[in-house]
Amino acid sequence: MTDVRPILDALVEVTPTVREELRTASREGETETENPSGDAQSAADVVIDRRFHDRLTSLDAVGAFASEERETVEDVGEGFSVAIDPLDGSSNLRSNNIVGTVVGVYDASLPASGRDLIASAFLLYGPLTTMTAAVDGEVTRYTIDGGEIVDTTPVVFPDEDGICGFAGATSEWPNLIREFWGNLNYEYKLRYTGAMVGDIDHLLVEGGLLGYPERESSPNGNLRLQYEANPMAHLVETAGGRSTTGLGSSLDVDPEELHQHVPAYFGSTDLIGRLEDVIEQTPE
Repeated sequence: MTDVRPILDALVEVTPTVREELRTASREGETETENPSGDAQSAADVVIDRRFHDRLTSLDAVGAFASEERETVEDVGEGFSVAIDPLDGSSNLRSNNIVGTVVGVYDASLPASGRDLIASAFLLYGPLTTMTAAVDGEVTRYTIDGGEIVDTTPVVFPDEDGICGFAGATSEWPNLIREFWGNLNYEYKLRYTGAMVGDIDHLLVEGGLLGYPERESSPNGNLRLQYEANPMAHLVETAGGRSTTGLGSSLDVDPEELHQHVPAYFGSTDLIGRLEDVIEQTPE
């Protein structure tokens, strides 16, 4: 089997270019275009997508490339299928807050089952640049400086639950989710950054529960299965946590199309179990 490591190495190597694009393109604001999900594209979305595309599709290890910013899967040869959200949390650029990149590497044609993931990773562009990656049953956080790894730390999901954070307006959530959330408010610290990469990184440090529920304005949930929910579910589960759509792991969802949405929750075994018990009570 082709080694997945060259893909992770390429993600590390391209980070200085991405950070420079964030410094310059983020000042240009939104373009007049939309991505395939109907979200407005920022100039940074477009140019950073291009940077990752050009670097990853040049690898012998990559046979297909799919992105939140592109309508279809691009066949580029023999190798793994890479699905990417190039700039997660791009709306945070307006307030100079945290953003990142989410990557799933599948050993199957896209759209693919989450069980076909052989690696998942997210890059975080904060005070430090880090890449947290799940490969071969282990999760590792890499600190990156100048396109090179300067430190590594093993990541294991915490034993204690510290934080909770759900996306969207509470008025749009199903009633039982709103009630469940209300109880969590009394137990845990509230954390929500507006960028999933930041929230998941916090979750892996503090433990707890993050939710991206179905909403009236987004009845199928907010996260895209192939390049958001699945890679994060793979990473959190590899670290020892759990994920669910409310009805089981997103890794078991049968993919229907490239930009498919699903509800998604990530957290400890206990809190995911409590959430699923609540969702089972939701009327058909």
